[in-house]
Amino acid sequence: MKRILPFFLVACLAACLTTCTKTPEEIVPEAGNVPVWQVYINGLYAGASNLSSTFSVTLPTVTDFSAMEVIIKTDAQEAFVDGEPINKNSAILDLSSPRTLRLVKDGRTYQEYTLQARNTGLPVVWVETPGHKNITSKEDWMEGASLRIVQPDGTLDYEGAMSVRGRGNSTWNYVKKPYALKLEEKAEILSMPAHKRWVLLANWKDRTILRNDAAFWLSKHSGLPYTVRGQFVELVLNGVHKGNYYLCEQIKIDKARVNIDKKKGYLLEVDTYYDEPLRFRYSKLFNLPWMVKTPDADEITPEQYQYIQDWILNLETLLKDPAQVQAHAYEEFLDVDTAIDYLLVQELTTNQDFYNTWPDIGIHSGYLYMEPGGKLYTGPVWDFDFMVWVPGNTHSWQGANKTLFYPALLKDEKFRARLLERWNAQKDVFKGLPDYIDQMADYIRASEAINHAMWPINTNSENGDEQMTFQESVDRIKKAFLDKWTWMDQNISKLR
Repeated sequence: MKRILPFFLVACLAACLTTCTKTPEEIVPEAGNVPVWQVYINGLYAGASNLSSTFSVTLPTVTDFSAMEVIIKTDAQEAFVDGEPINKNSAILDLSSPRTLRLVKDGRTYQEYTLQARNTGLPVVWVETPGHKNITSKEDWMEGASLRIVQPDGTLDYEGAMSVRGRGNSTWNYVKKPYALKLEEKAEILSMPAHKRWVLLANWKDRTILRNDAAFWLSKHSGLPYTVRGQFVELVLNGVHKGNYYLCEQIKIDKARVNIDKKKGYLLEVDTYYDEPLRFRYSKLFNLPWMVKTPDADEITPEQYQYIQDWILNLETLLKDPAQVQAHAYEEFLDVDTAIDYLLVQELTTNQDFYNTWPDIGIHSGYLYMEPGGKLYTGPVWDFDFMVWVPGNTHSWQGANKTLFYPALLKDEKFRARLLERWNAQKDVFKGLPDYIDQMADYIRASEAINHAMWPINTNSENGDEQMTFQESVDRIKKAFLDKWTWMDQNISKLR
């Protein structure tokens, strides 16, 4: 035992001397705590966190992340990204995918973090006006503008010349403006069928931003022949990011939209704003505020305008006659299926515009279309950004028994039976809407957060969810829809 002990001590001493004499290059750092104070990616503060190991920024209008400037504030002496040394005070990095940052302090301790830069996952729409002039009119087109659309991965979707103007009635007076676009040539945009005319909806009053899109989902599943297509985008106007917009089709006669003969067809609107050049009403009948949208006022012939007025007069006269209604004479004039599907969408959304009280009593944004010698079709649906999915309107009929022709039609047992039949055939499909809303809420969540910071709703509007969080408002419209669906299922057989 006395002979073994000295040998053991010598071996330990030798090992100690070997370790203590290692050069700095030979020391292998061990995992430990190396704090980061601040991280900036392309000038944007990525946060200071010891709770999370990921430093992330969202750059909504960036689609190329191959050269991001990264600045790291830390007392670590060395910094590596994926094993390669970098200058922590200013490094140009490819952040197209997450990168691993290793910080080393005193050559002995290291800690790893993740660097991440991303956009919102939405296409970016770039609009440039001549000389960067402001868009101040919703009547006059500003020519010489340009449109460029880039996918989130940097792929160019569209680029070309166009004209632009403001749009909307009350919405044009809001702080976040909607716009109308007119391309020089018909073009496919974001996989939507080619056309010249497009719309950028601002959805400012809608805390969820989702109401229009969700209502269009219902329309697509209702059986209506045409529903407006649209996609959420980031808008950059003259180099300034304007937030989340909904780029969608404008309602027009076209094979891919309202599919009737462009030379012979008529697109009509019933709207209490009553502000189109071609307008008429029959006060002793239904007193509906009819307006002609297509043909334009400078294109329609006197004969065409007179034909439309006479046709509507005959229809309203017929519907005012109970005997004619009971004889189902309206079936020769009205397409019953679209009238019913339109009604179901308006009621399921609790759309107050289906029967409004301002600026006059009646419907807003009610579209219908026809061809000479054909029937009058109801739709497409439009305008759901506010006064939609309001809890107080889920246990009553929004307009089914008091707007358009429905009070007359509901006096006919055959029409009521067809309405109930359509509801029973479609109601389970409609009930898939909450899942779709959840899907879209996740899709726009990053964009919505940036948009809401840019455009807080500074008034309590008709929706009543303006001061809620995004998720609270999303949950609220889902519940309002399900409440209305349940109420309709219990009461539609009693509708008179």
